[in-house]
Amino acid sequence: MYKENSEFKMICKSMILQIEESKILKNDKFNVCIDTIANAVCNPLKISYIKKDKIIKLIEHAGIVISEPTTEQRNKYYNACTLRKFANNYFLTDGISAEQLQEFNNIVTEATAAANLLLPKTFHVLDAEHIPQIYNLNQDKEKTHLAYEAKIKGSVKSFYIGEKSDINASCMQGKPLSYFEIYNDINTDASTLKIAILTQGNEIVARSLVWIDKPEADIDRRKKMQPNEIFIDRIYTKTQDHRAETQTQLFNEVHKYFNVNTIQPKTNDSGQIITDAPTNIRFANCFNWYDIKSKVTEEQKTREPVKFLERTVLMDNKEIFCSSSPLFDVEVNSDSYSYYPYADTFHHFNTYNQTLSNDECSDSDILRLNNVSGEASENTRCCDECGSETHEDDATYIDDDFVCGDCAVFCDDRDESIRESDAIYNNCTGIYHHRDDLDI
Repeated sequence: MYKENSEFKMICKSMILQIEESKILKNDKFNVCIDTIANAVCNPLKISYIKKDKIIKLIEHAGIVISEPTTEQRNKYYNACTLRKFANNYFLTDGISAEQLQEFNNIVTEATAAANLLLPKTFHVLDAEHIPQIYNLNQDKEKTHLAYEAKIKGSVKSFYIGEKSDINASCMQGKPLSYFEIYNDINTDASTLKIAILTQGNEIVARSLVWIDKPEADIDRRKKMQPNEIFIDRIYTKTQDHRAETQTQLFNEVHKYFNVNTIQPKTNDSGQIITDAPTNIRFANCFNWYDIKSKVTEEQKTREPVKFLERTVLMDNKEIFCSSSPLFDVEVNSDSYSYYPYADTFHHFNTYNQTLSNDECSDSDILRLNNVSGEASENTRCCDECGSETHEDDATYIDDDFVCGDCAVFCDDRDESIRESDAIYNNCTGIYHHRDDLDI
C-alpha cells in the first residue's frame, strides 16, 4: 500500500533549497505545487509532482479539489520523474557558470544517493558463476561494464556498484574475469560456493562469499543446515555508515536462507535435553564475527521464546558461540589455474589434493593466494637459523631444521651442507670444515 515518505519529501525540499541558495533561477514555466511533492506511487525513488495550473484546471473543469492528494489522485493526475529530471525542469541551468553547474550536479547527486538509502535492503543469493561478474563491476567505463544482469527466481535483475562505494576498496573489485576462474571450478560433488548480496534498488550495498561444506545436490533449504557446514567470508559494505548493522543483516539473512540450525540445547550422554542447562546458540562461522557480535547478541536477547523439541527456549538462559575461521577445506577440480584471486580466508591452495583452505601449512605443494596481480605466491618457510622467509628450492634441511642458503655452506669433508655457524673456513684450501671435525 502506498504511503508518503516524509524523509523523501525532506530530501526533495532540501535539494530545491540548496540549489536556490546557489543563485540558480527557477523556471517560472515549471510552476510546481511544492507542498504536495512526495515519492511516486509507481516508484519510491521518483518524485511525484503536479503543476499549479493543472490544479486550477481540475477545479474549473472537473470540480476536483486537491489539497492533500489521495493515492488515487496522485497516481492519476500527478507526474513522476527522477530527482535529476525534476531539478533540470525546475531550474534554469542554461547560461549558469561552470562552478554553479558543478554545484548543481553535486547537490542533485547527493540528494539521489540519500533517497536511495531510504529503500529497504533486499537479499539475494547467487551461484558461483556470478562471482567473476560481480567482482568485475567497476566505475571505470573503459575497463568493465557498469551493470551486470543476473537471473533470479525466473526474472533478470540488473545490478551495479555505486560510485564512491567502499566495496570498491576491495583489492579485487574491478579485476579481470579470468582472475576468478578457481571460484567457478569448485567440485560441487563435495563443496559449494555462493555469493550473498544486499541491494537497495539495483545497487549492491553489501556482499560476501558463502562457502558450504556440502555437495550442491544436498543443499535443501527445507532441511536444517548445521553451523559447521557453512562459512560466511568477509562482508563488504557500501559505506562505513551503519556498517555493523548492514553486516548483521546479511549475516542473519544467510542463516535464514540456508535454514541454519543455531538453537542447540545441551544434552546428556543419552541424548536427552538437559532442561536446566543453558541453551547453546551456535552460529555459522563468520569472518566479521567480532565486528557484529554485540549486534547479534543483542538481537538474540530481544527475541521471543521459541519451542525446540517441545521445550521452551528461554532468552536469558543461553550461551552464544561463533568462530572467525572455517572448519573445513574446499575441493576444486584442477591442480593449477592461469590466474588466481587474492583470497580473504581460503587463501592456501594445495595443488596436490586440489583444496582451498586457511591452513598455514608449509608444504611445498601449497600456493598462497595473496596477490592482486592474478598470480599466486609459491610457498615459503621461515629459516630456522635467521628467521627469513625462503622458498623451498633455495633452502636445505640440516638435522631436520629448515636452513636458508645464507645460513648454510657446503662441507667437502662431509659431502653435505652444514650450518655456517658450525663451519670453519680454510683460507689456504678455500673450503669449509665442520668445527666438530677439527682438533681445535
